[in-house]
Amino acid sequence: MVTAPTRKRLDMWLTNAMLMLFCALMIFPVLYIVMTSFKTRGDVLTSPPTFFPPVWSLDGYQQVFRSNMLRYYIPNSFINSLLSSLLVMPIAGLAGYVFSRYRFRGSRALLLAILGIMMIPGLTNLIPLYRMASDLQLLSTNTAMIAVYVGGGLPFSIWITKSFFDSIPRELEEAALIDGATPLSALWRIVVPLAMPGLFAAFLLNFVDTWNEFLAAVVLLSRVDTKTATVGLLDFQSQFEVAYHVQAAGCVMIALPVVVLFLLTRKIFFQAMLEGSLKG
Repeated sequence: MVTAPTRKRLDMWLTNAMLMLFCALMIFPVLYIVMTSFKTRGDVLTSPPTFFPPVWSLDGYQQVFRSNMLRYYIPNSFINSLLSSLLVMPIAGLAGYVFSRYRFRGSRALLLAILGIMMIPGLTNLIPLYRMASDLQLLSTNTAMIAVYVGGGLPFSIWITKSFFDSIPRELEEAALIDGATPLSALWRIVVPLAMPGLFAAFLLNFVDTWNEFLAAVVLLSRVDTKTATVGLLDFQSQFEVAYHVQAAGCVMIALPVVVLFLLTRKIFFQAMLEGSLKG
């Protein structure tokens, strides 16, 4: 007969084992890409493949540095992701505040419609987006990509910010109004500071999503000086050959800024996610 303490320890070990297995499955592809980036062209094509490079080489990184990755592609991705995420924050914040604090005719239907927009595959929008960008003469421009990223990031961000505004008691605003504050000053001085973790979470999620975006960028961008980092990876393959070690090095360099950003802001992000899950 299994006692309660033994069952508790067994459940804990099984849970930890499953979590470790899941983490290993998630981390292995990342580690394999990192190891591949240090291989030579011949080592990448060996059969059977090896995990660790037989000879450590920086040839992949040297070819990436000689390409347009650092000159154009990564800066373009940074500009598009940063500006679009900064624009999404106030727009989604105001929309989330309105949906949280006010009830008007059709508000719930509008919220459900915004949720429905999130369910539409991005692939179905590529032809209309290309046509609109062409008519407005915005093909191969950062303006077009920022507009696309803002429109794509708003529905999810509105729902995130709404959940955080829902968690803020209305009594705080009412007390500020009684003390003589205007509705706008109460929003700016009372509500926004309390909702800042949620706004930052929306910013970070949008930044990562737009940084990794590929489909819209590969369709709307054709000039070399406007391509993003994910599209720039196509430069390392030709009709007859794919330079896997160079592509792996490019992937590492593309992922590095996002990893650094997440490590620097992980406490704020986890705090925002925890508060959203507990209060929302």
